[in-house]
Amino acid sequence: MLVFLDTEYTGLNHPDPKLISIALVPEDGKNQFYAEIEMGDGWAKQDCNEFVLAKVLPPLLGSKYQVTRANLKDRLLGWLASMPRSVQVACDSEIDFLFLKQVLGTDWPEKLNTRHFDLRPLIDTTVYDQTVQRYYSPDRPPHNALNDAQAYRLGWLAWMDTKKSNGSECP
Repeated sequence: MLVFLDTEYTGLNHPDPKLISIALVPEDGKNQFYAEIEMGDGWAKQDCNEFVLAKVLPPLLGSKYQVTRANLKDRLLGWLASMPRSVQVACDSEIDFLFLKQVLGTDWPEKLNTRHFDLRPLIDTTVYDQTVQRYYSPDRPPHNALNDAQAYRLGWLAWMDTKKSNGSECP
């Protein structure tokens, strides 16, 4: 099963980026995982670049999604244990996968593939890009990990439908 991953962090090209939020959305769209690390627990506003301050922090969901850094790993491991079969992460950035590896550390679940499916080649396809962009709205802005992971899932599904209808081989 593919699980679409996105993270938000204190800034691209930051010398030591800090994780702010993480989302994983299974290809069936059910049983999604989303968590935000509480501000002050490994990251602070002053760690964030201008883009993050303007685009990433405002759409954070807060309250019930906030977790401590220590609690995040346990919640994520519990969620992964609930997955019905082997899992491969799909993401558009190596950084996202590195953050997942950082959170899990040495407790990597057996059912979780150690390599990720790279979505970057799909970004340049019209069907993927248009589907992802159509997903976003004022209520579902980009640069929120959950919204982005949901959009990537829909983009991948649209891309797969196109591949199937063209009789092409799928990954």
